Amino acid sequence: MWDDLLAWLGRLGEDHGVDPLIYAILYVGCAPLFFGSLAWLVRSIRRREAVVGPAISAAFFFSLPTLYVFVAGRNLPAWVYALLVAAAAVGAAVVLRRVRQALRRSD
Repeated sequence: MWDDLLAWLGRLGEDHGVDPLIYAILYVGCAPLFFGSLAWLVRSIRRREAVVGPAISAAFFFSLPTLYVFVAGRNLPAWVYALLVAAAAVGAAVVLRRVRQALRRSD
């Protein structure tokens, strides 16, 4: 079973033209951080707190192995580009809103 899992992770790296070991480490290593971000998101929703931070964190850890391929590899699916554009747009909107709020408070 372990051999099959390692072979699968290795093929994923090779299919995208990146170092299979780095890709496997990111793929496996990001899972607990992703699930932790999801738990943070659920807690924030239940407490009626801001969800942008936890949502961005979950999206980041979900897509980190793919971001590695984006930077160092090839053969990315189209959804990756859509996710990156959406994450950048959300991040820019949050920063812009906070800057506007800070400017209003300083007046």
